[in-house]
Amino acid sequence: MKQKTREPIMNYRIWIGFLIIFILLNPWYFPSGDPVLVYGVPLWALVIMGVTVVLSLYITYVIRYHWEIEDEEESGKEEK
Repeated sequence: MKQKTREPIMNYRIWIGFLIIFILLNPWYFPSGDPVLVYGVPLWALVIMGVTVVLSLYITYVIRYHWEIEDEEESGKEEK
């Protein structure tokens, strides 16, 4: 008996999470002018690097818990 596969593309909450992360990836919300420096690195660059790590973790979470991936061995057994 085949199970219904779960696809994250159908879950609007996942897309809202991606939207929020992609909005935070753009430095438009920082004030223009002289940037705030943290150990010689602009604050906006540190924030973008941090949000990039959050994006990577979020993608890992979505793939691991919201996407059903069949093993090749399991799919081969079902076909026989």
